[in-house]
Amino acid sequence: MCIAAPAQVVEINKEENWLYADFGGARQQAKLDLLPDVEIGDYVLIHAGYAIEKLTEEAAKESLEAWEELLEILEEEDREMEKARMADLNQ
Repeated sequence: MCIAAPAQVVEINKEENWLYADFGGARQQAKLDLLPDVEIGDYVLIHAGYAIEKLTEEAAKESLEAWEELLEILEEEDREMEKARMADLNQ
C-alpha cells in the first residue's frame, strides 16, 4: 500500500530534472520525469523519488487537513498507550 501526502514545490532545477518539495518543514527531492510542467508553489504527490501527481490547491489543503486530523488521533492514541503502560508498571 502506498500513502502519499501533498507537498508544496519550493525549488525546481529543470536542467537536472528535479524539484524540492516541502512536507510541513521537511524537504524532499523528487524527479520531474512524470510532471515536466510543475511550477514553484504547486502541490504534488511524491512516491519513490518521483513527483507523480499535481494537485489543485483546494485538493492539497483538504488532504493536508485530513493528515493533520489523522496525526492528532495517532498522537492521542500514543498518549493513551503510554498512560496504560505506566499504570501497568506501577501495579
